[in-house]
Amino acid sequence: MKILMQNSVFFPNVIGGAEMSSHLLALKIHERGHLADALATTGSRQSASELTTRPLGDTPGLVFESSSNGFYDIFSADGTIPRPGILVRGLHHFAAVYSPRWEKLAGEAMDRSQPDILHTNTLVGMTPAVWKAAQKRKIPIVHTLRDYHLLCPRTTLMRSNNTDCVSAPLPCTILRRFKLAKTHGIAVVTAPSQFVLDTHTNAGGFPGAKPVRVPNACENILPAIPEGRSQHPPRGIFLGQLDEHKGVGLILSALEELLKEDLPNFGFDFAGVGPMSDQVEEFCARDPQRFKYHGLVQGEQKFSLLREASFLLVPSLWNDNFPRTMLDAFSNGLPVIGSTRGGIPEVVGHEKEGIIIKPESAELAQAIRNYLVNPDLRLKHGAAAFQAAKLYTLDNQVDGFMDIYHSLMG
Repeated sequence: MKILMQNSVFFPNVIGGAEMSSHLLALKIHERGHLADALATTGSRQSASELTTRPLGDTPGLVFESSSNGFYDIFSADGTIPRPGILVRGLHHFAAVYSPRWEKLAGEAMDRSQPDILHTNTLVGMTPAVWKAAQKRKIPIVHTLRDYHLLCPRTTLMRSNNTDCVSAPLPCTILRRFKLAKTHGIAVVTAPSQFVLDTHTNAGGFPGAKPVRVPNACENILPAIPEGRSQHPPRGIFLGQLDEHKGVGLILSALEELLKEDLPNFGFDFAGVGPMSDQVEEFCARDPQRFKYHGLVQGEQKFSLLREASFLLVPSLWNDNFPRTMLDAFSNGLPVIGSTRGGIPEVVGHEKEGIIIKPESAELAQAIRNYLVNPDLRLKHGAAAFQAAKLYTLDNQVDGFMDIYHSLMG
């Protein structure tokens, strides 16, 4: 069996969790004795417009790549993508409905790869044209929902003022109809959270597709919780895109409030890139002994920060799908302070593996305060999180997808 794994960009190019999930799944497919190639954009419009290839890690697989569709780049290594004007953004979003170039490129990749199944993830930069290319070749399609790109140009279902978009403007409504019309003919639709799966199917997307929840997986589970966490000063950590909808502004406000109080000495690490990188860096520079900004971290650098941390924050303002950083915390025995949004409460049990809050600065500050003054509580929640990590092994996730693949092959 051979799977063609599609995503907007492919590892080592990383925007968020989708890149890590699709990369790890492709590697596991090879470990199970099957084959996998990948299809992605470079994230840039300036790169080669024809299809190029590179190795898919230490496997026989290939990554087929070409420049992204649209009117501006979707990826840069340092996370700094200039925000264009409203006219360019509007044209870019309507260009996301369909790309004849990417139908041709995807078809060429499929003709060379000869996959049995196309597994698509984020379509930004490629458009649903890749589905049409597969359907012309009678290749069954599995689609995994990573965000709300098919429902919202921002991919977050939020307004520019970071409030829920309850009634979409007319251009967004038109875009949604165009994109959802392309979801006919998908065999199976999956999502890491039931929330995101239900949001799309309730909107009329993926008629006839079988909906299946397949949670994200831990990347690397420690053999045991690191000793001595109760002895050293507590450190919080945020991993992810540094943007307002991820709750970064809430974190800065909460930390400002806590600094005014007579609390145990504590520190905080920020790891990631995004539109708020400069703001975070300026905040940390005010007290570099206590607060540190690490930029984008991966591999051993990320795991080193997690081993030294005491708790992790996921205070998302948007209805987050299933942040992989929650599992990074679980696999290192860290409790999670997460918001009530999206799929987060499906993973973090309130007063079990962490604390669930409304995404408000005062509630976030109180939850952090609880962990600072009560080390027994954070250790108790961390132990429960470590046990929960066993539910989210990569093998369990791959089993779920392999069952789907075999059902389509059978």
